[in-house]
Amino acid sequence: MMDAAMAWSVTPRDGGQFWGQRMALADSEDMARGLFLQSTLRAVRALGDEALEQRCIATCGQGRFFPFFNYPLRLHLQMLSAAMPALAERHGDAEQALWLMGHCVAMDFLESEAGRTMQVLVRGEAKRLVNNLPSTYQVSVNGERWVKWLGPQCCRFTMKRDFMPASFHEGMLTAMLERMDAARVKVVGRQVDVLDGEYDISWQ
Repeated sequence: MMDAAMAWSVTPRDGGQFWGQRMALADSEDMARGLFLQSTLRAVRALGDEALEQRCIATCGQGRFFPFFNYPLRLHLQMLSAAMPALAERHGDAEQALWLMGHCVAMDFLESEAGRTMQVLVRGEAKRLVNNLPSTYQVSVNGERWVKWLGPQCCRFTMKRDFMPASFHEGMLTAMLERMDAARVKVVGRQVDVLDGEYDISWQ
């Protein structure tokens, strides 16, 4: 196995090796809320089919999640390891499938009780949303995140100890900003280490 300093260079095209490395790095303190896991299952069904959803459930050994309970993040990685080969084939490649999954998961979150509460708090304003991204993400998964403003409608969003690839978060952040008052949203992510990423976000 590659060590953590080298593993960031592996892309989702490498399939099981890619997810296996992340599962190996997940420890008992890496948790995800049930609402995030449930949204992922719904995204798998929407982007794939019911059979693929059932394959994910069989792989992680659980198909029902209570929204605000904590579950091992490893379950989420197991789902994706099972789903991504089929989704990548259906949607062109793994990066596109992950972008679409992130978009679907964000849209599902926005329709949840937590998502509706967040939208009330930010008053439909993109800048307020971005300022609240660290706490919004914390509702779903552990990790460290912060925002650095580079201009009135341009910022860098940094994530530490986050297990999802950049393309997933690009889709998720795009969906959330498009729900606000943002137009011409652009999100460009890059992995700077195996569990660390930076996202340049801009809109008009």
